[in-house]
Amino acid sequence: MAKQSSSNAGRAAEILILLGQAGRRGMALAALAEATDEAKSSVHRTLVALADHGLVVQSGNRGNYRLGAGTYALALRSPGLNEIVASYRPALIEITASTQLSTYLMARSGLETVCLDYQNGQIAAQPYVSGIGGRIPLGVGVSGSCILAQMDARSRERCLSLNKDTLADWGIPLSLIEEEVESFKLHGFVRGIRRSAGIESLTLTVPLVDDDLRGMEAAISLMAPLNMLDEAAEQKAVATMQAAIAEARRQAEIAPRAEGSQVVRAPF
Repeated sequence: MAKQSSSNAGRAAEILILLGQAGRRGMALAALAEATDEAKSSVHRTLVALADHGLVVQSGNRGNYRLGAGTYALALRSPGLNEIVASYRPALIEITASTQLSTYLMARSGLETVCLDYQNGQIAAQPYVSGIGGRIPLGVGVSGSCILAQMDARSRERCLSLNKDTLADWGIPLSLIEEEVESFKLHGFVRGIRRSAGIESLTLTVPLVDDDLRGMEAAISLMAPLNMLDEAAEQKAVATMQAAIAEARRQAEIAPRAEGSQVVRAPF
């Protein structure tokens, strides 16, 4: 690698890039020093600092260096639930104000979907969950189908396999979920009908497609009494949901991230 910077931060960046390219076999100190055109002592000091923060690990006393778990965790760090709720509550408020229908922010938690936030509309429908913290098996609600559709095929199949008996107890056939997953692939949202407390309701669910949600599958659902919305009204509701989600994401991106937070010093 051509030498880019003699600073500690630049050297650390070069080392992390090299170790990322080396993969599982890693690289020896001498090889890293040669590749960065730095003295072994300088490279070793940087490696020690990186190791102190879990970004680099060494195999034995004199083994090769590899990327540590801390690097992976940073790359795939999921936001806290409070961050998600704060970012997308404005979308729930906007959707409910525009449609007069109740909206729910749902996320996957293992083999369940959990309600993170909701807004009550003036037009009531019968939900499965009673409010924030309410849980239902993944796939029982339409939001579960939307969340399953966002997962890779192997993970989705495993979740459905593990939930097969539970779904049967709830009267939800796997074929229905599979149809909703395929519909999502075509249309980008899920439309489904479920019966709760003997009452059938229509649910429209739109995914939260957000780079900041890596490692978490989430969606916003809108519930309406069955046959209340015609096809045009459904399409309008979906468009309203998508626009509100996009605007909430945009506002979250431009909001001052450092507000109320402390400065974290770099370890180098």
